[in-house]
Amino acid sequence: MVTLDRKIRLTNSKKVVSISVTGSWCALNCAHCGRHYLNHMNPVIQLESWYATGRRHFLISGGLDASGKIPLDGVIETLKRFKDTHPDVHFNFHTGLVDDSLAQKIGKIADSVSFDFVGSEETIREVYGMDKTPDDFLESARILRKYTRNLAIHITVGLMAGKLSHEESALNLIRDLLFEKLIFIIFIPTPGTRYEKAEPPRFEDVEFIFNTARKIFPDKNIALGCMQPRGNYRDRLQELAVSCGLDEIVNPTRKLRHFLEEKGIAYAERDACCAF
Repeated sequence: MVTLDRKIRLTNSKKVVSISVTGSWCALNCAHCGRHYLNHMNPVIQLESWYATGRRHFLISGGLDASGKIPLDGVIETLKRFKDTHPDVHFNFHTGLVDDSLAQKIGKIADSVSFDFVGSEETIREVYGMDKTPDDFLESARILRKYTRNLAIHITVGLMAGKLSHEESALNLIRDLLFEKLIFIIFIPTPGTRYEKAEPPRFEDVEFIFNTARKIFPDKNIALGCMQPRGNYRDRLQELAVSCGLDEIVNPTRKLRHFLEEKGIAYAERDACCAF
């Protein structure tokens, strides 16, 4: 546990519009996702209509090809034209693996870039079914860093069926990487996936990873992102994140606000994507 004499940021991400550049298509059938989350995203052609409703924050993502990349090349120009004519919008690109050419194109229009980092070859193979290594992920993160001023590293706790597998290794691998924010998301057992019958990670495991991250990165901005199991688990998880020294909680519950007020912990609220 850490001292609680600091201000917590509470971020509401519900007004962020999620855009899939591939629709519901993904070449992979990842054990934790199974294309499920793509079905809840919006197509690129709806950018203009969402803008007309007052939305200004957009998450740009999509399914992965067989090499672990999101095929953005075909829509980069469309996104650039939209951004040029609507300079008040904010794009957070959630990318897969990248090469230099793609990262450079993304960097020209991205306000922030979110990158999922996986720290174990076994986990990459088991969850994604890809023949890649943590070094491949590290190289993509370094390339993205060349072209973006605001890089957020995402690490999923319990990615492999709710068990710890890659998380501590991932934190050690990114020790010397330049990035602005570390965002933890938490494995959710999702119907229709290979891991649907698994359990969310144990709180003892989550606490270990949170505390390890704070020790490695004592001054880094660390957030609990929007992917969190629901119900009582979420209530306990958010209080644990605050107690372990995380700086930001996305989509806070009423119980968390009560917890902060009871502990006398100051907080500030905002509407945004946590990567901004």
